[in-house]
Amino acid sequence: MAECQLPKLNVAGSIPVSRSILERMSRFLWNPAVVWTVVWLCAVRAPGTTTNLSFADGRIACEVSTRHDAVPELVATVLPIAMKAAMEIVGEPAETLRLSIRLEETPPFYKRLKALFQVEAFAVQHGDEIALRTGSDPLKLAFRLGHELAHWLVYKRHAVRPPLWLDEGLAQLAGAEAADVCARVHKENVARPAPPKLEQNAFGLDELTALADYPRTSARSAAFYWQAEALARAIRRRLGPPDFAAYVGLLCTPTPPAWQTPLRERWYFSDWDVNWLAEQIRPNE
Repeated sequence: MAECQLPKLNVAGSIPVSRSILERMSRFLWNPAVVWTVVWLCAVRAPGTTTNLSFADGRIACEVSTRHDAVPELVATVLPIAMKAAMEIVGEPAETLRLSIRLEETPPFYKRLKALFQVEAFAVQHGDEIALRTGSDPLKLAFRLGHELAHWLVYKRHAVRPPLWLDEGLAQLAGAEAADVCARVHKENVARPAPPKLEQNAFGLDELTALADYPRTSARSAAFYWQAEALARAIRRRLGPPDFAAYVGLLCTPTPPAWQTPLRERWYFSDWDVNWLAEQIRPNE
């Protein structure tokens, strides 16, 4: 009996496929050995461990997941330090929150060049999840975790993000505090020199506080982060932590006032005080 052929596709470049070829492909795919191989590969790639932690007297439930058998000791020791620093700067939550921290693998590129380049700590917060690459330096990990945890707490405590300079200034303050505490624990010193060419790339006070988008160049971006942290630190020092938290809340509204308005009307800042803030964000001579 002649073999029955499937209709050929009238598409340029298509290749006619007979039913016998499809049957052989089906038998191969449903071969038990193939099926078990696929299942084994999926099992190998499955997440290895999930650890649940709690902070702020149980109001923050934190789930840390990794593909390894256990959460690295570096993360287990640094995370509580970073969380405490972020809560000191931003404030503790009033309600129960859930956070997921996903530990990511080092990319193969870095694995191949591990002898030449050290992998830095890296973290990104999106919603209630932080993707984290730990690196090997506890101080850098503390800074990155503190930075992203501050962003997360701001996101949970306020309906609207603060202005860009204040959002990043808060995160930088939390990261710096976490790194300082971690340095004391490890009996190390924190070295955070000013960015190179800061004077050439620095923003004026009005320019810094009006930014709605991140700078495009690395030099300007480094200047922005340094100055945002300096301005947030100066205002917090002048107001004190409780009033500074109230100030942040005033700027985290759908129609926030100009950044100077609450300082002048509620805390009686004068032109001299504003000029003093401008001095705090200028590069040191």
